[in-house]
Parts: sequence; structure tokens; C-alpha cells
Amino acid sequence: MNKWLFLFTCSIFTASAFAQEQSLRELYAKPQHDWPAIISSKDVPAAPLKPLKAKPINQSDEIIALGEKLFNDTRLSRDNTVSCASCHESRLAFSDRRKLAVGIDGQVGTRNTQAIIGIDHWQSFFWDGRAKTAAQQALMPIENPIEMGSSVELVLNKINRAEDYKKPILNAFGKEALNKELLALSLVAFERTFDVPESLFTRFIDKAQTSPSEAVALLDDQQLEGLHLFRTKARCMTCHEGALLSDNEFHVTGLHFYGRKLQDLGRFDATQDSADIGKFRTPSLLALQQSTPWMHHGGFQSLLGIVNFYNAGGARPKPRKKFKDDPNYPQTTELLHKLELSKDEKNALIAFLETL
Repeated sequence: MNKWLFLFTCSIFTASAFAQEQSLRELYAKPQHDWPAIISSKDVPAAPLKPLKAKPINQSDEIIALGEKLFNDTRLSRDNTVSCASCHESRLAFSDRRKLAVGIDGQVGTRNTQAIIGIDHWQSFFWDGRAKTAAQQALMPIENPIEMGSSVELVLNKINRAEDYKKPILNAFGKEALNKELLALSLVAFERTFDVPESLFTRFIDKAQTSPSEAVALLDDQQLEGLHLFRTKARCMTCHEGALLSDNEFHVTGLHFYGRKLQDLGRFDATQDSADIGKFRTPSLLALQQSTPWMHHGGFQSLLGIVNFYNAGGARPKPRKKFKDDPNYPQTTELLHKLELSKDEKNALIAFLETL
């Protein structure tokens, strides 16, 4: 090729790329309602991105302090070795960075510990949604034979007899002893004080509410392209929407291992409805970096693995042998599609996910 023609062609290519870059940056420098339309696989519009704000806390400082003491107390377990904080560490967005949760006697559970984020925004709790309220959730680990292996009655007997609890209980409730309801209320009061860890994304989405041009300046070009892909071609907001970055729903992504050694029936465990076999609650993506590894089985330790998984349209296992005609064999949700993201697009999407 002629040298000058080559240089001319390169300059056109560079100018075109620059124009596209500028166009994308200009689009996201506008108020969010003027951003490119969200693309998802659902019929209903996805909720726009916005800061996660806790609802006003209506419990006293004394109740919150009591909840903090209880949350960190190993006496809530049968053998006084495990507390709520054992699996929910404050430095890790109240998760534990283990593949699977570990309880009393070193017993390993079957699911990954979820971060405690925005408890007022969830419609259910646990990967299978077996708790409908935060108060229900707070007490369940106490009686789980793998987690704390005790009972609420035994825990109340221990706490109410302990000298170091007499004053905190009196200060919090004007009573000499806790009951089941007050135990749950105290734990939840403390959990409601947990803030989403500050990240580049939280700074960006906060600033986007008042000054979009300043907000978009916080992201480099690759992160900005990743945000755009998250909202459009990659269809991430099909399930990861709104302030919580979760749709509060349950889906089959294909990671149920039905009929195999690692089988996990998901939401079925809570509902006993065969239609729920293999479904898991959509986790929040907030504090993503602190809550690795990911998925209900903790099987993903890299964002590239996650992106490749969804780029392929999720897992679509085929029933084998005796399960070939099983009417209950879980079918991967139709919300997942092959995305055909290029290598550069996958890298951009990862760059955005790393801001969370």
C-alpha cells in the first residue's frame, strides 16, 4: 500500500474511533434519562441505576449497640466458637471470601456466604429465599446444624444469664431479658447500619444524580464502554438492575448440577415447588470486589470466568441416562442469550465490574 494512503487510512480510522469515544462520553455526560436505552431480555423495563440508600433507622443507639454485641458473640453457637461475624466480616462487606461457608466443628456448608447489603431492599433472604424478612433470616443460622448448631431457646438462656448482657438489655429495652422477637430485632437493627463500601461505582452513581458531566469524568474510556455494555449489549440489567443491582427474583442459570454429586435444588428447598428446582436469587453486584468468590457455589474466582459464562448464554446441561425423561430437570432461563462479545468488549465489561 502507498505510504501516504496507509497514513491517510490510519488517520481516518483513528478519527472515527475518537468520534465514537467522544460520542459515548457525551451521551453519558447527560442526565440518566437521556442515556442510551437499557437493553434487557425481559418484557418490563429495567429499573435505572441509582445510589442504594438505607431507610431511616428507627431503633435507638442502645438497641443497635446490643445488636452489634450479639452479632460478634460466639455464644450464639452451640459450642461457643462461631458468631455471625465469623462468616460476615465487616472488612469484606460482611462476607467471608470462602468458597463455601464454614460453621461449627469445621463443617463446610453447601453455599457461598452472601454479603449483607441493603437489607431493607430485599424481598427475601438466602440464596433460596427461605426467609421472607430480615428478622426471620437473623435467627435461622442459630438453628442450622452446620452453621451454629444451637437453638434460639438455648441462646436466650445463655444471653439472659450472662452478667455482661444485663445492662445492655436494660438500656436497650428497659427489660431484664430478651425474647425471640427482641433478639431478632437487635441483630437486624445493627445490620441496617451496614453501608455499601465506597467504590468508584458508588462515587460515580452518586455524582450522576447531580452532575453527570463530573460523574462520567470519573470513568476512563474502557470503564465507560463497560458501563455502556452492562446497560445494553451484555444485557446485565436483565437481572442486575436498580439501586440494589438485583431484580429480587430467582432464575435457573444452569449451575444446579441436577442428579450429580454437587446437586443443589435451590429455591425448591424453600418452596417444594418443582418449578423452582435449580433457581437461585439474583445477588447484588454491589461490593463485588470484596465478596469474591462468586455464585451460590463459590465456583467463580475471576471476573473473566463470569463474563465468559454469561457470554455463552449461561450453562445448559443436558439430562443424561435416567434423567433423560425427567420432567423436573431444570431448564436454563430463556432470559440468557449468547452475547457474542468480542475480546475487547469482555475486557471493557470487566473493567466496569471492577469499579463495583
